[in-house]
Amino acid sequence: MPAKKYTKKNPTVRRLSFVGSGGTTQFIDIGLALSILNQRAYRQGVYYYVNSIELYNNEDAYVDIHTVPDTWYVRTAYRRAKKLFDQMNDRAIAQLGSDITPKYHDFKVYMSDLHRTTGNMDSKLFNINSASANYTADEWAYSQFKSADDDGDPVQQADNFYVHMLGGHTGSASNWTSIGVVKSYADTKVRMQAADPNLPATATIQADPLLNIVDYSSEEQLNDVISGLADDNDSPPYDHNHMPGEGTASMQHVARLATSVSSGRVTKASGFCAPFGLICIDPQDTATAYRVVINLAQGTYNGVYAERV
Repeated sequence: MPAKKYTKKNPTVRRLSFVGSGGTTQFIDIGLALSILNQRAYRQGVYYYVNSIELYNNEDAYVDIHTVPDTWYVRTAYRRAKKLFDQMNDRAIAQLGSDITPKYHDFKVYMSDLHRTTGNMDSKLFNINSASANYTADEWAYSQFKSADDDGDPVQQADNFYVHMLGGHTGSASNWTSIGVVKSYADTKVRMQAADPNLPATATIQADPLLNIVDYSSEEQLNDVISGLADDNDSPPYDHNHMPGEGTASMQHVARLATSVSSGRVTKASGFCAPFGLICIDPQDTATAYRVVINLAQGTYNGVYAERV
């Protein structure tokens, strides 16, 4: 008998396996996979951390791994959408007079509209000879907004739509299907002025009589300096009228996993942050089945490391 009992305080499956086939783009929701395999609820709305990711494939192929960009505007857009979702539910609960919030209520978003139509890869456990078993959730409902905006619908039904983080809206103004969270934030964000400082025309500044009192140079040195200050670097070093992810699903590429004979048909990449636990698996030049394995960092959130949004 061992000297001590097994005393690991929070045993948790942190090695998540997923099986795909062919070149179809697939999606992983880490919170869902953790919930299924560990038989307890994990929120989607946190930043999960991956220690490493592996690919197993019996052919020469490669798979690109993408996440939602880890940026301030993605975080702000998510918080804004969640706040509106909470306000919508709180208003209905207030009118009802009693709290009917379900036990596993959470704000869940899709990564892109393609994620909404494709769904999630199933988390797997395995038997001998690589046989696998699928495990599913009783329920993992992505959040749906019910708009009070009167869209002129003759049936007078609320406009119900989902939300996805990256890419434009789908549907139409009277019947939205899914709303892009980053695009919605970009469309309503106060824009900065194009030039800062907002100066008069450069020629007007250069012609000012008082300014030219100290212009002793026949080489127009003073005017050249003023021209450089007035015309250069007064606009931001990015497109202030466009935010990455609002028009197309501009994902963050975090790894490329390639298998070959020399690698033993196995390859591994270092870790990354997965905002909201959403990962896109984009296989290239593969026809047979492949396996993706995600190794999550250990931490205090039910055994895994995660940070609040």
